[in-house]
Amino acid sequence: MARTKEPPRGGLLRYGGHICSCYFLQPTPSGGSTRVYLPQTHLDAHTTILSTAFSTVLTQTFEAARPIDEIKYAFPLFDGVSVVDFKCQVGDRTVYGLVKEKDEAKKAYNEAVKRGEKAALLEQLPDAADVFITTIGNIPGDSQVVVTITYIGELKHDAEVDGIRYTLPTSIAPRYGNYPGQLISASTLSGGGISITVDITMSEDAPLQKIQSPTHPIAVSLGTLSTSPSDALFSSNKASATLALGETELDADFVLQVVAKDVGAPQALLETHSSIPNHRALMLSLVPKFALKPSKPEIVFIADRSGSMSGSSMKTLISALQVFLKSLPVGVRFNILSFGSHHELLWPQSKLYSQDALDEAMKYVGKFSADFGGTETFAAIKEAFETRTKDLETEILLLTDGDIWSQETLFDYIKDNTRDGAVRLFPLGIGSGVSSSLIEGIARAGNGFAQMVGFGEQINGKVVRMLKGALTPHIKDYSLDIKYPDDAVDRVSDSLKLNLAFSDDDSNQDSSERYALRNKPISLYDADAAEKDEEENKVVSEDRFGHLPKISHPKLLQTPHIIPPLYPFNRTSVYVLMSPETSNAAPTSVILRGTAPQGPLELVIPVQVLEAPGATIHQLAARKATQELEEGRGWIYEAESQDGKLVRNEYAGHFDAIVQREAVRLGVQFQVGGKYCSFVAVE
Repeated sequence: MARTKEPPRGGLLRYGGHICSCYFLQPTPSGGSTRVYLPQTHLDAHTTILSTAFSTVLTQTFEAARPIDEIKYAFPLFDGVSVVDFKCQVGDRTVYGLVKEKDEAKKAYNEAVKRGEKAALLEQLPDAADVFITTIGNIPGDSQVVVTITYIGELKHDAEVDGIRYTLPTSIAPRYGNYPGQLISASTLSGGGISITVDITMSEDAPLQKIQSPTHPIAVSLGTLSTSPSDALFSSNKASATLALGETELDADFVLQVVAKDVGAPQALLETHSSIPNHRALMLSLVPKFALKPSKPEIVFIADRSGSMSGSSMKTLISALQVFLKSLPVGVRFNILSFGSHHELLWPQSKLYSQDALDEAMKYVGKFSADFGGTETFAAIKEAFETRTKDLETEILLLTDGDIWSQETLFDYIKDNTRDGAVRLFPLGIGSGVSSSLIEGIARAGNGFAQMVGFGEQINGKVVRMLKGALTPHIKDYSLDIKYPDDAVDRVSDSLKLNLAFSDDDSNQDSSERYALRNKPISLYDADAAEKDEEENKVVSEDRFGHLPKISHPKLLQTPHIIPPLYPFNRTSVYVLMSPETSNAAPTSVILRGTAPQGPLELVIPVQVLEAPGATIHQLAARKATQELEEGRGWIYEAESQDGKLVRNEYAGHFDAIVQREAVRLGVQFQVGGKYCSFVAVE
């Protein structure tokens, strides 16, 4: 067996514990500090599922016995969700959140605290999109602290039941590596009452068939919602599920599976924004079902054998790998790479699938145990890229409990090494503590898709469908056209030809006028220079992006900018933000096109116009767009000037700031939090 040893990194700590908690830092005699948790008296989660999207209102109540200058409330959210509302009640005072640029939000919070006002700041932790921190200042004694956030997101397709999957994460995944913040091992926390309610409404032509939870006992009421009046008529597309646990803490993610008729059928929904005039958003959602001839690639299984995989996690991994191996088709090559703090390959090079190769691999997997130490995921994935068979397409299937920090470094490496489309990654997250931001981030960077499997869940269906996805031919040229009643068609990619200008002030001047202004002689002695410098510094501090060139925004902003590969039994959602400059007519259909090895692909999806104005689809689109920008991709990376020059080349020195400005614009305009935007609430 090929084996590569790498020493574990120094100073690595494993962090764990529940983070649905409220705490403050108390100095210790040694000069350090320790967390002191406030007792939790109640947790309430009310979720509304509308077809393939959801909105959750999460409320937690804590008791503060004595005055506290500042407390922190940390909680997990699944990767990709959009935080769209935030409020905090301290005693009898309530403050409401507003999205601002991150530094501006922090400044507003600090100033309010100095004035002695009630204030709160909600921000995403760096390098972990599934962890948010709320900082709350000036807490009086003998008071209640009630934190309420509303977040929205897409629902994943659950291949095991061929339905949709809703997850309420309740604990942070244990992570391996140095965390650049204040997350330390949690102490004992007083539990409180827990109440979870999920109201489900599917489209009228999609009656509900099954509602179940593989993780918790639930009560299900078919035909009505929890908010319905007592005399409401029975409706086959509505239901409500509840979970109440009294004083018991929820120590595992709550998972709900919903099965309805034709839940995977293609649909396109058009929403008109409720407060931004003439702004619309389109959501295209489908679970592909097509019959394309499978490819015969190389398949590399990366198996996590670190210490955190002991017990049920390792049993699940072994079972999954055995199903994978038995399901491989004749003609593929395969190999297995085990990893922890070091890694080893079953064979120096992958072998052609045969009975002898299968027997050797099954025997190898059957002896697996969690004995490889720490979790060095990056080194294992790098090894898989470097040792793969270069003249074949390679599919990497990663099986892990997903517990590392420094995720962006890993994502960047995967993204850089999959640009040519020859390699794809498919992560399978195992256990209830999986980091969704890690698993989903690997899938996005690696052009594959992710699946999660909790303890006690059936895995055969998920494993087989993931393998079918890995054997799907590589298709990299999907495109969208939007068709209107008069047969006019908007090609979304055409919107990337932009008008560029150096600043707002000179946007209407031709190049000769701008040249003359920029080259006007400057006096070497100006009596008012100091005063002007002070004024200019004030302007720069108030608008950190004011010096950047002005760039128009596409009238049709598609996200993901590059439509990812479509896989059978895996839901894909694509959004288009339609600015007021687009046609006033409502689109009639969306045309999805692509090219497979067997020939051209095309799907025409009728557009359903939502009757009531809203903001949900806009906010889902805005969050997906900002997430792309945060991860180093998105529309602006491919945007061109009218003469065909890439914006990122034309303004290379300013481009990072231009990307951040666009993420802030989307976050503030549509009120969604993220890496560059935070919620701030002050009196």
